Amino acid sequence: MTPGADPVPRQRTAPAERRDRGAAAAALGRRGWLWRQVPAYSPLTLHAAWRAAAQTLLRREDARPRLARLLRALYPAREAVLLGSGTQALELAIRIASRVVGEPSVVALPAFSCYDVATAAVGAGVGIALYDVDPWTLAPDLDSMTATLAEGARVIVVAPLFGVPVDWDAIEQCLTGFGALAIEDAAQGHGALWRGAPVGSAGALSVLSFGRGKGWTGGRGGALLIRRFPLEGGVGGRAAGPFGELAALGTAVAQCVLGRPAAYRLPAALPWLHLGETRFHAPTALRRMTRAAAALLERTLPLATQEAAVRRVNAEAMLARLAPDSPARAVTPPRAGTPGFLRLPLRVPGGLAGFAEPARARRLGVMPGYPTTLAALGAVRERLTRPHGRWPGAEELVRDLVTLPTHSLVSPAERDELVRLLE
Repeated sequence: MTPGADPVPRQRTAPAERRDRGAAAAALGRRGWLWRQVPAYSPLTLHAAWRAAAQTLLRREDARPRLARLLRALYPAREAVLLGSGTQALELAIRIASRVVGEPSVVALPAFSCYDVATAAVGAGVGIALYDVDPWTLAPDLDSMTATLAEGARVIVVAPLFGVPVDWDAIEQCLTGFGALAIEDAAQGHGALWRGAPVGSAGALSVLSFGRGKGWTGGRGGALLIRRFPLEGGVGGRAAGPFGELAALGTAVAQCVLGRPAAYRLPAALPWLHLGETRFHAPTALRRMTRAAAALLERTLPLATQEAAVRRVNAEAMLARLAPDSPARAVTPPRAGTPGFLRLPLRVPGGLAGFAEPARARRLGVMPGYPTTLAALGAVRERLTRPHGRWPGAEELVRDLVTLPTHSLVSPAERDELVRLLE
């Protein structure tokens, strides 16, 4: 809420507020035990899955060349390499960057980030340094990044989190004088802009992810966008084969059927699916993107573009409702950046435990941030160049960060209830 704006919830009488809360609780209760809001949503329809199946299995059409051309146009790039996941795309980016800067290579990662960033570095077989993250912006702490470069890191992974852009000009200025190279990990950047261009357009090497919670999805898949360096020796990687194509289509159908609030509590309750959990996964061999995933991505792009606009509206509506004295603190994006709000990140003292009703918050789609810094992961510690470092900004985010759903399946009443829970 801007200073001087009318704090509507504060003007209601206590009985009116109690009636509102009671009505919201009753509405939530009537939805049934299976109802639970999905934390993130990427639009994918059964119709799109059926058309992609017919295109891939019956007509045996390969949409991957068209998708590569589309990505090169949307995110101006010399080459677009389509892979089985965003993690594999990042691993390949680290390998290419390490070859460019020379061996032995050390890659610097944000101390607070998705664990898949660490998986990619481990898979690339490089040494790992960590730099701190500014809890006010979720961007790299520039002093920490500069110190990491001074200690010898020559490849930096920069990952805009939850669709909040980073100041790429400041990143490039930090690299000046060190001969270092930044990789833009835009896995969570769909719908976000930096200086009017899509996040994913800034780095010499940029990475995209098309998993189920990334805004634009083919069920699975990722892409590496190359702007400055030739791709020497090809990519390699195994082709999916018929079973891989069927698995990709099955994943898409399951996402359509179960990735909705009316049924999400069922898959979320299955422990082996680990939905909503942050887990470290061991690296896997590089695979090419399936033809089915490429066909789905072609068909879901218009839906994903519309969804990104809805996410911004929902996030801005919730931010406008936050009172100046609210314990929740919003993240500040750079002036030249437009957030895509894959989720709405807020800092709340104590994180999810700081809510008066944590279980209710979870049911409404509120999720904690990453549970540890990357330094706490055993596979990272084995490769750390400075194993006993401190990253206070990242540690603060581990304690306090929560994210709220912003997608089109969140109703206005649910938005209001989320804000009330924060108050």
